[in-house]
Amino acid sequence: MDGAYTDKYSFVGEWYDNQASLVRRFNVFYYPTDDTIEIYDLKNRKTFVRRVKVDGIALENFYIGCTLYILGRLIKIVDFACEATKRKLHKDMQVTFAMIKPVPTNVVGKIITHFYEHGLRVTKMKKAILTADDINIIYATQVTDPTFPFLLDFLTGQLVYGLELVGKDALTVCFNILGDKDPTKAAPGTIRALYGTDPVRNCVHISPSKDAAVQDIEYFFPPPPLRSVRLRLTATLSNCTLCIVKPHAIREGKLGTALEVIDEGGFDVTALNMFIVENINAAEFYEVYKGIVPEYKGMVEELSSGPCVAMEIVAKDKTVNSAVEFRKLVGPSDPDIARLLRPHTLRAKLGKTKVQNAIHCSDLPEDGLLEVEYFFKILDL
Repeated sequence: MDGAYTDKYSFVGEWYDNQASLVRRFNVFYYPTDDTIEIYDLKNRKTFVRRVKVDGIALENFYIGCTLYILGRLIKIVDFACEATKRKLHKDMQVTFAMIKPVPTNVVGKIITHFYEHGLRVTKMKKAILTADDINIIYATQVTDPTFPFLLDFLTGQLVYGLELVGKDALTVCFNILGDKDPTKAAPGTIRALYGTDPVRNCVHISPSKDAAVQDIEYFFPPPPLRSVRLRLTATLSNCTLCIVKPHAIREGKLGTALEVIDEGGFDVTALNMFIVENINAAEFYEVYKGIVPEYKGMVEELSSGPCVAMEIVAKDKTVNSAVEFRKLVGPSDPDIARLLRPHTLRAKLGKTKVQNAIHCSDLPEDGLLEVEYFFKILDL
């Protein structure tokens, strides 16, 4: 960067102050030399947070529309605060929307890993059922296409995954790694060539332009008042258990592998949503471990350190208890012990430490439903 801005990037951030019931605006400064953040209160004209390092936040986390969890506050980045930051970041970072069509969960996992390996980060994700109205809106530019009636028939009432993807030249990268809309014409190694069958069943839909992506993201991920009516979460709340892929594992690109292992281990993902869990909610969720598990504080900090993915898990074998069986697939809480004794488990494959062990699952059979309800009913609203 040039001039006075070589040492920091500056953004405009907003925080909804619950106690005062108002939106507060800040300048949020990011210093790349030591990964520190400083926050300046614009109304009161004073420093709100002195320079501090926040785990899990790096330059790549900053883009317009993102939400950052900074010291107990969810701050939404709404604009660039200076031209130099805008010039530097705007030309590189793009946001786009992709929708994974009905495919097996292990293929969903492979597609997500494909995105990650090509520099695209999943910053929002949700599983939802499409209505005919939803399809007409998401495919607005293709309604006159001869394949549209077949698309409508194929997708109506079906479960899909919506994703917000962020990365350098995200639109171009996405088009390139998906390949031709007709999988038989797609270049070898592209997602559609690997997993698609025809122009309708071609795995992934992507927004055709930057403007369309903004509209699709706003439509697929509506604000709280509309969440109960549009593209609702799909939790069944029956013989289920909760699985959370923790923030460190999301950052490390392990979500795709987790989905593959879950599917191949005999489980369906019946609901999925990406959450940013505030510290107060993480403490409440892990309350049962307080004073019992020495890692309690670390567990709370990890869960609230960035986006996590929560899933409702149901065993494919309807005669078994989903919570009991899934617990076996997750493995011991210490990944080192898991690698020694149960190398096929999720924590053995994806975990690092007892705190950063990649996966949370419901410990007790009776907690499965309660934990699913906490994420898919209480936190979502």
